[in-house]
Amino acid sequence: MPAPFTTCPPPSAMDTGLPPNRPTPETLAYSFTLPAAPQSPFIARAATRTVLRAHALDDVTDAAVQVVGELAACACRFTPAAEVYVSLRYRDGDLRVILYDGHPR
Repeated sequence: MPAPFTTCPPPSAMDTGLPPNRPTPETLAYSFTLPAAPQSPFIARAATRTVLRAHALDDVTDAAVQVVGELAACACRFTPAAEVYVSLRYRDGDLRVILYDGHPR
């Protein structure tokens, strides 16, 4: 007879005695790699929107999503590499958007 299947409850803040960690602008540090494909700018925009909203940066979200979409579209169109790299960082009160591709310039 097989053993019964049970699941462990997920740990919660109550179990550890620590308050839950909520993302803040100062903790924003994300990077991801995408294929240099036509659908990648859409994915980059969606990921950027989600990350910025989670970190309470609603006031810059629309502008940043536009910038990421444009950079990703150009990079995916012109890079000779198979991938593009997107980095989002918030430091010293500024959102830094960096996109690397394999283009020599």
